[in-house]
Amino acid sequence: MYKLKKEIKYGWLILYLFLLVISGCSGIRGTKAVEVVPKEDLVLAMRIKAKLIETKELNAAAINVDASNGLVKLSGFVDTYSQRKLAQSITQQIPKVEQVDNQIKIK
Repeated sequence: MYKLKKEIKYGWLILYLFLLVISGCSGIRGTKAVEVVPKEDLVLAMRIKAKLIETKELNAAAINVDASNGLVKLSGFVDTYSQRKLAQSITQQIPKVEQVDNQIKIK
């Protein structure tokens, strides 16, 4: 059972990373310039997302994480105010996070 839960958590992480890569490539065909996300920002966002996924009390699939030069924006939805605060608290504990813009909404 534990192995299955662990595989599901990492499955979500892989799906998140895949979607992140796909959304980053969406501007290649259009006339808009492609925004390049610095590697450090991408790594920071992935670390935060992984910690959120590991937290049983959160549905991390419904939380989006964007990072830029130490500023982290959380968005998406949670069920309770305490889950919103928990997501922010976890994010603030990650090294290199300087500020958290918590825009998570409660369902």
